[in-house]
Amino acid sequence: MTSTARIFTSLDIQACLHDRERVDLFSRAIAEVVRPGDVVVDAGSGTGLLGMLAVRAGARRAYCIEINEEYLDVIAGHALLNGMSDQIVVVAGDAAAIDLPESVDVLISEVISAGFFYEPQLQILANLQRFLKPNSTVIPTRMVNGIELVAAQEKLYGLNFGFGTRYHALPGDRTLSTQALYSDVDFRNNITTSITAGGSLTGTGDGIANAVRIPYQLYLTPSLLRKEPTEFLLNPQVVFLAEPIEVKAGCCYEFHLRYEAGASPMTLEVDLALTAS
Repeated sequence: MTSTARIFTSLDIQACLHDRERVDLFSRAIAEVVRPGDVVVDAGSGTGLLGMLAVRAGARRAYCIEINEEYLDVIAGHALLNGMSDQIVVVAGDAAAIDLPESVDVLISEVISAGFFYEPQLQILANLQRFLKPNSTVIPTRMVNGIELVAAQEKLYGLNFGFGTRYHALPGDRTLSTQALYSDVDFRNNITTSITAGGSLTGTGDGIANAVRIPYQLYLTPSLLRKEPTEFLLNPQVVFLAEPIEVKAGCCYEFHLRYEAGASPMTLEVDLALTAS
């Protein structure tokens, strides 16, 4: 299997650790799902946090898979500090390509960004699904991506910037259309990493759309849905268009998009066309 894995920096990993809203969401999901005696995988483990939360919830064993060699000793050290060395198994490698020594009850993996850009979430799931027991659980369990047209702010600090793409909204961004959902992925089903979709958007205001914004929703469990961004999680991706399009309120615009999950947002190909008034 070919992997698109990106090694998180220490800054990324610490941002995940100190995002209290994100940690609370995963702590609630793990407490809901993990049962005493379960075997759990924490894929893209970072500090080992989610694996340790699984052990605290009763897991018999948690395989913490991490590609960043710098953090292997960190995970082991945290397991030792918390009296979990017998339950935490540190695994060095790429979760999108690695084999596991046994079947698992719960698969936890959160290397997620809007649209599945940048991170190999789908590649990891496609690989590790092989080891899931019948009636096993995946955390998070489902992700829904949307798309909308925006007149995106291009000036910052009084200067012009050719952003190309950015991961959050700015005060000068103006939404010009309705939002359409184009990707609804259940992480327990067969996973494809090539994303192609189409649909329609209706103009909600007049202006020049120079970008699309891609927000997403995340089901940590079937009953635990999060829509609003935390500090690190659920930030929308803004991708600037090669050719801006004039938008008028009430008009309908057809879109077609395609890209490979795990790639840069700059690889997004999106076609837009006015279809009706």
